[in-house]
Amino acid sequence: MSNKFHMHKSRLEALVDGVFAIAMTILVLEVKVPNIEDKQSASALWHAIAHDGVVIAAYFFSFAMLGQFWVWHHRLTAKIREIDLPLLVCSLCFLALVCFFPFAAALFGRYITNLTAHFIYLPLMGLILATQAIFFWLAMRRDLILDSVSPIQALAAHRNNLFGCAIFMFAFAPTGYRLHGGITIVCILGGAYLLWHVIKLKKMQNQLETASSTKN
Repeated sequence: MSNKFHMHKSRLEALVDGVFAIAMTILVLEVKVPNIEDKQSASALWHAIAHDGVVIAAYFFSFAMLGQFWVWHHRLTAKIREIDLPLLVCSLCFLALVCFFPFAAALFGRYITNLTAHFIYLPLMGLILATQAIFFWLAMRRDLILDSVSPIQALAAHRNNLFGCAIFMFAFAPTGYRLHGGITIVCILGGAYLLWHVIKLKKMQNQLETASSTKN
């Protein structure tokens, strides 16, 4: 009998659903009901709401990002047979970042022109992307992909993960420049390195597709 740790993926999915439900709900708590002196003044109320327009916009943007992360996670998990210890640790790191996201979103909404708020909110999104990419990469390396998922499908998912990380690094480069030019260089080089891997994976995927077509 094997003593290796393993967990049915449904237990992880239940935890992920619960964490995301709470995090997405907490986001709206930063959107406060405005307080105005003249309770009957429609213009004053609209002005107060417009004053918090950035906070409201940040809420909807952050909600959409969390929703995308949630869908992405379930799409990846659907391709995995079971969860072992490294995948569980990676998932817990991912969820820890998700739990921190409402704080970062509130900071970003309240201080959108503050560089420090940017350097908390944006890298946090990058780390969430990275943990998801590592999660699926570990599943591939540890042979935990479902038999029903072809190597072509697995490579395509891994390629999409890396492509998302590459796009984020390129997009973050201008913000990094506001703090230090070295951060921009690291982002550009890192994005280029990931993009190179994406191209390699695409070639591998094409070779597998060609081989599969030849056999058929």
